[in-house]
Amino acid sequence: MTAWTQASTGVVVKDWLPNLGFKIIHVKTPAGFINGTDTMAVDLTKYGARNIIGVIGFQETTAGSVTLMMAVSATTGGVAGLTTAVSSGTLTITTVLPANTCVTNFIIFAY
Repeated sequence: MTAWTQASTGVVVKDWLPNLGFKIIHVKTPAGFINGTDTMAVDLTKYGARNIIGVIGFQETTAGSVTLMMAVSATTGGVAGLTTAVSSGTLTITTVLPANTCVTNFIIFAY
């Protein structure tokens, strides 16, 4: 397992609408991110937030063209999913399924 952060090589983070009143943060992992094993930590305080409204994940099953939406799930019950936790302003995303190495995009809604 690798614990990735926004400072990890190949990770791209963008605050899409910085003056909206809440944050829409896009995190893109490199293809070396192993879904089902690795975690992604994002320091929300760097973007003026401390809590999340929600997270949506997308896996690129074919680079740049075919994506699989990851449902947020507290269990590993048979669907592609992810779990989240926020501690001291840092969001940790853990992907559940499927176990593969794909570019993964997370859209974080935060405040």
